Amino acid sequence: MQADNQTQFFDAIKARSLNGKLNIEELSELLFLQKGAVYKRINGTTPLNYGEIETLAKHYRISLDEVMQPNRYISMFHRFLKKGDANTLDYFDHFASVLKPLAEDKSQSFVYLANELPIFYYFNFDHIFNFSFSLWNHLHWKEGRITIVRDELIDNKIKDYRNQIKNQYYACPVSEIWNPSMLQNLYQQIIFCITLRAFEKKEFIEALVKDIEALISHLQDLTKQQDEESSSTINKPKIYINEFGNYLNIVLYKSQLNKATFIGYDYPHFAMSISDRFYDFSMQWIDKIKRRSVLISGEGYQYRELFFHRLEQDFETFKDRISKLIAVYYD
Repeated sequence: MQADNQTQFFDAIKARSLNGKLNIEELSELLFLQKGAVYKRINGTTPLNYGEIETLAKHYRISLDEVMQPNRYISMFHRFLKKGDANTLDYFDHFASVLKPLAEDKSQSFVYLANELPIFYYFNFDHIFNFSFSLWNHLHWKEGRITIVRDELIDNKIKDYRNQIKNQYYACPVSEIWNPSMLQNLYQQIIFCITLRAFEKKEFIEALVKDIEALISHLQDLTKQQDEESSSTINKPKIYINEFGNYLNIVLYKSQLNKATFIGYDYPHFAMSISDRFYDFSMQWIDKIKRRSVLISGEGYQYRELFFHRLEQDFETFKDRISKLIAVYYD
């Protein structure tokens, strides 16, 4: 590895550290070297050999093509499917592990461009999350007929996610761009699953409808809270509606130490890039989308009222249709 590339390599390692500094003791243990030998590799006096490069790249999740040829490649990190038992929770754990250290850096910020609604809102409503979780597992992992039931394992796990989101995602300034048709896909999924008799009990469907009603109310309260002064340490997101519609789920994270771009590839799983260039390009693009969107939190009172009036009307139509379908397929 050339001296310049070796310097860039260790700079990339610094960017993975919470304090932006190299942990010499950790490097020494990873490479089985004395501290003096580690320093020689850091300052370029001694070149890293292939085994050392591979060890550090794997441990710190660094893409070598991005370090050596940053103008040609953008690398993504993703936990590709491995043999053996796996499910959606495994991938949520991965996403949570990426978010966990971010709470330590108070300079961080997030931008979430959603093709429907940011996934974190589903975490607060057990039946919505259980339903979505069943669909995700059916699409990704499980063969055969889909069956939708309440799962206590998921209920317990979701409590952890709620705390993580509260302490990490909402612990910093957040901007979100929603798709105005965000609940239509959920409605269609529920209707289709009813016609398949995928729900084990009709009581789950009824509770699911109540959860959606509560979700709409929660979203409305969330956008109104921007008008209120609060001493809470939890940041309230700045929320926009993009009437053109979005087709991707993208989360942009930035701090003094790092920039990261998360893309919902096989949603709800996210692929991650730590390329500064890719982040900057994505932010410029999303800023253009934001300028063509409408603010519905805080000062966006008039459009907020119109938006939620339409959302409530759509929900009433959906609820009436569900009632009729239950009578046909479950009574």
